Amino acid sequence: MTTMEKRAPHISGKGSTMAHGKSSLFDIPAKLDPVGSSLISLAVAPNLDMDYVTKPKVEYENTYRMDPLDRFLPERVKPVIYELLSKHLSNMEYEPIQCSSVAKVIAQELKVRVREMNFHRFKIISLVSVGEKRSQDVRQGSRCLWDAETDNFASTCYENPHIFATATVYAVYFE
Repeated sequence: MTTMEKRAPHISGKGSTMAHGKSSLFDIPAKLDPVGSSLISLAVAPNLDMDYVTKPKVEYENTYRMDPLDRFLPERVKPVIYELLSKHLSNMEYEPIQCSSVAKVIAQELKVRVREMNFHRFKIISLVSVGEKRSQDVRQGSRCLWDAETDNFASTCYENPHIFATATVYAVYFE
């Protein structure tokens, strides 16, 4: 008798059969994959500040407001972007994994700082790219489908002797 059968005698490792002779969809396979180490993906890292408790969904009444009270002002956001880039990248040399994690930290901090500026009813999206300087030229571009009357963005570049970085904050208005 296997240890799985000792713990749960109603589950057999070979696939239990039901009255009609077919195995159940919920049968546990006889051989389970061994538990091993895993790596965090460079594309998505867990947010350390994130609460994993599900919050109840808040439903709001319609305001029938089609225009924002306060517009998103890139002039107010650009100094914040530059401050964060220089704070995190001033003495850094290029190392791919470290730069990837720092870019994620900067993007998260940037969203928090811009939200503190109280641009009401705007979805804030931040995008940070960090790369190595190797006597080359880099061009970045973006395209967005949005309302030119209400939506806007702010973008700033930063360089030190070893790396370059660009950070863009998009503000999309929720009607």
